[in-house]
Amino acid sequence: MNTAMTKYSSRQGRQDGVVLLVVLMLLLLTTIVGYQVMETSSLEARMAVARQGKEVSFHAAESIIDQSKNDQNLLVNAFVAGLSNSAWPDSTAFTFVDDADLAGRVEVRYIDEVATLGNDLVIGNPGLRSLHFEIRAQSGRVDDRFNSQHIQGIKRLAPKLL
Repeated sequence: MNTAMTKYSSRQGRQDGVVLLVVLMLLLLTTIVGYQVMETSSLEARMAVARQGKEVSFHAAESIIDQSKNDQNLLVNAFVAGLSNSAWPDSTAFTFVDDADLAGRVEVRYIDEVATLGNDLVIGNPGLRSLHFEIRAQSGRVDDRFNSQHIQGIKRLAPKLL
């Protein structure tokens, strides 16, 4: 009976060591999986911030173009600069009321007079001409790397000068 007890107690000691080793391996595996989950969620958070920054600067540049299309002073200044063969007049700064860190610039360039088939040929030259402008808008945050630049061409009818 004494020998049976000795065999049983020596087996139990070896099994305790194996259990400890298995538990340590599981703990290591759990730590590695937890670290990978944290890395993935951190990467997803950075991607979400980047996407939001790009969307904000995109919409800001579009807003600048929309405002500039209807700004007669910008168009007249670009037309005068284009007649004197200046490539791009000085840019105009834009700020946004809702977001003080967001800013942008716009440049408007007069390209050329475009033939207006509908007005010149069909109606019989009512005294209007079609002017082609190019608007370049840039926007972004002051300390941000998410900037947008948009270029759009527009046409405006203007009276013909004799």
